Amino acid sequence: MSMIVSLMLALATAQSAQHAPIEGLWKNPIGSAIIAVAPCGNVLCGKVVWASERGQREVARTTSNVVGTTVLTDVKPKGNVWTGKLFIPDDNIHVSAKLQLLSTTQLKLTGCGLAGLICRSQIWTRTEEPLPASN
Repeated sequence: MSMIVSLMLALATAQSAQHAPIEGLWKNPIGSAIIAVAPCGNVLCGKVVWASERGQREVARTTSNVVGTTVLTDVKPKGNVWTGKLFIPDDNIHVSAKLQLLSTTQLKLTGCGLAGLICRSQIWTRTEEPLPASN
């Protein structure tokens, strides 16, 4: 009997992760940037709301201040994922993006360029903490 209950709980957790909203604050894997995902009209977008000194240095050749830069645009649900466009400030390029909620606290972001031939993924972590002090 307990195995059935465990299976039902696992299923409920997986379903809630698929349907949980992706709006909120997300930290990149190395903690150098925090991105706010929020509605922009009928779609979602993501803006950098905080960047560490390292994060600022990494994009210094393409922008004087990465904070305020929109890095996700035209994000909309498509089945169990969201799709849109990703701007990579370090490389000054736009690529297609796929976002997949792995859990309520983890978001997998995959960016693909060259018609999907080159893709990179990273896991963003939801943060509920106040933004760190500016550098």
